[in-house]
Amino acid sequence: MLTSEVSWLDVVPPIDMDNLRTFERISRMVLDRLAGDRKLLTQLVNDVLHDPDRLAASRITLLLNRLSLYQAPDRGFEIRLNMNPRPDNQRVPHDHCYAFATRILTGGYVHVVRRRTDGWTGPFTGADLEPAIVTVERPGSAYTLGDSIVHQAVMEPHTVTLFLRGPRRKRLSHAAEDLMPLRESWPAAAIPGDAPEESRPCTLTEYQRMRTYLIERDLIG
Repeated sequence: MLTSEVSWLDVVPPIDMDNLRTFERISRMVLDRLAGDRKLLTQLVNDVLHDPDRLAASRITLLLNRLSLYQAPDRGFEIRLNMNPRPDNQRVPHDHCYAFATRILTGGYVHVVRRRTDGWTGPFTGADLEPAIVTVERPGSAYTLGDSIVHQAVMEPHTVTLFLRGPRRKRLSHAAEDLMPLRESWPAAAIPGDAPEESRPCTLTEYQRMRTYLIERDLIG
């Protein structure tokens, strides 16, 4: 991990992934503090350009764009900054390979947590899901979900969120196969003429656009 100076993030303790309540407590503290630390948030965004690992992990995906701000694999977590949601693709219910916590900085969304009716593992379709909890998330909202939970977030166009993920807990994540958006709505390939991709590393130009986007919205200096 490359930073220009040691920060309080460097002394965050390892996260106990066997205890979701502990994960929620520590991750909420980290995200709340980072949301209020404009200097450090600016530094982390700027440093992505000079860190090959974080730049490679900053991606253009089916759902949104993300920057990998901070990586601490030895302590079990990574911090991301998510932005530029694709509203038409947000409707796809999905799970994750890891537990995660998120905090909304700008914008907001309708968040739907769904209950699986076919068990808690493996692929699923829309017919295997029932709504369980529906919430409206606004700036300052935060929540934590385990890797077995299926959810979807219908985001406003200018939503930006901090996102803290834990280590991989299962081999694959899944999305409702029958509700996946058409391939032509996927992100364009980095190389013109190649097929659209569900997820790919951002280019240097796309990194610069994300950084400019954050500056224009007064989230970083």
